[in-house]
Amino acid sequence: MGLKNIHLVFISMAVALCLTFGAWSVWMYRDQGQSGYLGVAVVALSAAVGLVVYGSWFLKKMKGLHTP
Repeated sequence: MGLKNIHLVFISMAVALCLTFGAWSVWMYRDQGQSGYLGVAVVALSAAVGLVVYGSWFLKKMKGLHTP
């Protein structure tokens, strides 16, 4: 597995982790009503969106590169 593929796997895992943590934080906010959970949810879900944007940028950048 090349470095490009490993990078994409790590980005995908990070997106999944951010989405899971964000969903858990929203659930905890709805359950307990503490605003700290809502703030953490916003940060985690924003990080997931940022990682998706970065992943698509990375794919576009690597598209023109030929790797063995």
